[in-house]
Amino acid sequence: MSDTEHNTGAVPQEEPQDTAADECKRERDEYLDGWKRAKADLINYKREESERISYAMKTGHERVMKDVIAVLDSMDLGLLSLADDNPAKKGMFLIKAQLEDSLKRHGLERIAVEAGETFDPLKHEAVGMMESAFPDGTVAEEVERGYSLYGKVVRPCRVRVSKGHS
Repeated sequence: MSDTEHNTGAVPQEEPQDTAADECKRERDEYLDGWKRAKADLINYKREESERISYAMKTGHERVMKDVIAVLDSMDLGLLSLADDNPAKKGMFLIKAQLEDSLKRHGLERIAVEAGETFDPLKHEAVGMMESAFPDGTVAEEVERGYSLYGKVVRPCRVRVSKGHS
């Protein structure tokens, strides 16, 4: 052996191997992060699509429910025209109650209105004013029932508003 071989103390270079291992780890981490992002995007997409479908179903129900509300109004008018001693009146009331229960199971609810409550433009529609014993600006009487579907007003209550008493 020559002196130059012993004195240099040359250590074999492992730098290329470390760089290759580091490069593999970096690529692995990139792919893992990309996979995690893609998985999160898919989960978000599924949730958003489910919400869109639910919304579309609810708005589809809204159109049908508005048509059924018109039938309920006609039924109320028909019941008012029947004499109290008419045996058909009881049957009509039972049918109406059954229909209302069925609609309630599908999200349609009647908006309760009481004379004397504060007028709320989000759920009331003023169709006139009248003198009453109630304070000015409150509901004096309900003219037509209002309904909400899944908490959204589909038809406001039509009311007469009190202008106080003279």
